[in-house]
Amino acid sequence: MRIFNVFGFFSILCISYDQSCTISNVFIDTFALSINLINNVNTWKCKKLEQSSPLMRLKNHLFCDYDNTVHPNYPKTTNVTMHLMPKLINFQDTDGKLSLHSWMSLAWTDSQLTWTPSDYDGITFIHVKSWGIWMPNLYVNDSGEMSSDQYELPTTECLLFNSGSVSCVPAVKFISKCNPDYTYWPYDKHQCRVTFLLWMHTGEEVDLLIDGNGISMSDYTNDTKWDFKFTSSVREATKFKCCPNDTFPRINYNFLLTRHYGKHHLTVIVPAIALILITLIVLCLDLKSVERMTVASANFICHLLCILFLFWILPFNRVNPPNILLFYRESLALATFAMILTAMLRKLEDMSTHTPSWILFTTTFVLSNKVGRFLILKNNKSKIADRNVETEGSSDVTESEISLKESSWKYFAIIIDWLSFFCVIFTYIIILIILLPVD
Repeated sequence: MRIFNVFGFFSILCISYDQSCTISNVFIDTFALSINLINNVNTWKCKKLEQSSPLMRLKNHLFCDYDNTVHPNYPKTTNVTMHLMPKLINFQDTDGKLSLHSWMSLAWTDSQLTWTPSDYDGITFIHVKSWGIWMPNLYVNDSGEMSSDQYELPTTECLLFNSGSVSCVPAVKFISKCNPDYTYWPYDKHQCRVTFLLWMHTGEEVDLLIDGNGISMSDYTNDTKWDFKFTSSVREATKFKCCPNDTFPRINYNFLLTRHYGKHHLTVIVPAIALILITLIVLCLDLKSVERMTVASANFICHLLCILFLFWILPFNRVNPPNILLFYRESLALATFAMILTAMLRKLEDMSTHTPSWILFTTTFVLSNKVGRFLILKNNKSKIADRNVETEGSSDVTESEISLKESSWKYFAIIIDWLSFFCVIFTYIIILIILLPVD
């Protein structure tokens, strides 16, 4: 009040000395208007609206002395029931963030907002803005984005019934940080959880409840990249060391995301099968043929191109790379082995040095049975060898034995080639058993 007296004295002084002081007049008018506004705020009371519409009288009755910062049933517990209605999702491979676009139904009872319908022309419910009433301050505990949108509900319109029941259905976007695992890409599945907590209240003040299973998927729009399934919803009440006498309720929604792998069959899986067959074909071709080395070189280059392609499309998987990349790595090693083996065996065939006894023994042992002769010898040579074995079995030195000594290096190279073929098949089988997903 002393400040007001000083300003008043100053104004009177200005008027007495200079009646034409325009600035002082403006100052006086502004000051007087401010005093009036302050007095109006301090002395404002609820208006009596006996002659107004029933809706105006009802809102005046409800919100005249209403405080939306105090939870409705204080000091008792306010039960808030929630129900999710997902509309669409977006899952980012790069950072494992799940964006859930959903309607959220929230219902509770506000004992301060009740009325008798007969007193207000039979009105049983009204529409109110969420900012005008008390709202539960829900937020996502495992949020993948630290923005204000994740810590407060958007403004929406709520239904308020005469019994005090409040129902709000805001449209929300929740961003949750998942823990993705791309080991079995493109057949990967991811478990994602969205956890809701109350930001300002304990369970003794405001309790979170689930309506049924807590979710309705009838309005969900299928995603083109992911199959989105709801698995379970669980309510938990946890305690912390800081507050052993208080509980903090939370609701966990668990979802399963399964990738639609149709496109990747054509771009990744089919080429992998083709490269397996090409690697095996390389080992079946004649060692001396130009086609064998050509196909082996092309097979090696194709493996490198596929690995480069996977590098750009595969998401990072922490320490362990995806199994499809491991498969291409092992297949590249086998393709390299087939190419190097071809060069070495072609050199081995042309050797003319004395054949060691163990090589001669191995070659003789393999050619002594029909399966070995079928794989090692050509068709006409196989027939001649069979006839020599039948007609000259008792002879000390036969024509076939002389031919065997002359071609022992060549036959030994072919034996190694066939052994390598079966070893590569066995290796591919082991790789597929280890790397393919169980389900």
